[in-house]
Amino acid sequence: MEMTKVLASSSSEKHVDAKVVAEKEIGDNLPPGYYFLPSPSQLIQEYLVQKILGLPMASDNVKIMDYVEHLDPSQLNLDEFKYSRDNEGYYITKKAERKTKEETSIKTTTRHWKESKSNSQICNKGSQIFGYKNTLTFYEANGKETVWRLNECTALPDIVPVHALTDTVRAKIEEYAACRIRFKKVKLLEEIIYDEDVEMDEDED
Repeated sequence: MEMTKVLASSSSEKHVDAKVVAEKEIGDNLPPGYYFLPSPSQLIQEYLVQKILGLPMASDNVKIMDYVEHLDPSQLNLDEFKYSRDNEGYYITKKAERKTKEETSIKTTTRHWKESKSNSQICNKGSQIFGYKNTLTFYEANGKETVWRLNECTALPDIVPVHALTDTVRAKIEEYAACRIRFKKVKLLEEIIYDEDVEMDEDED
């Protein structure tokens, strides 16, 4: 399977073609200054849907772990994502259980994630909606907002071919999400401590 626009250069912040990601392990051939950075649409099409259908994913830089949203960032081994940027990881996970659709907070061990932006549309090149992205912010036990963010990408059933859309697949579409957890990049005074992300962070605060 061919993958494109999955690597980005830290110097130009522009995505480049990355067929190499799908053809072989990228680590030994990754140019300096480049990193793994799939867009929301790629996370859904090349990873989430593949997992749901029981097919191989494009790269093992997206990990499988249940209920990631119930964990604090400190409980995740983000160092294992050797092709991603520091303090950034990608997961296919079972979604956190919520009592109602209106519930915006997800409890972790001692703290919580809270939605800061919900239901951003994810579209294909033909402008067809096939998924949604929710952005959550991590809060300390005392209610203080942190700079940790979680992007939860979910798929719509229409993205799966009709012949493969069984009741089991529909249930998995409801059950699973593709997530990116990262330390939000911010600017402090005139010095750039971290600069803004691309693709995944458009229109986020």
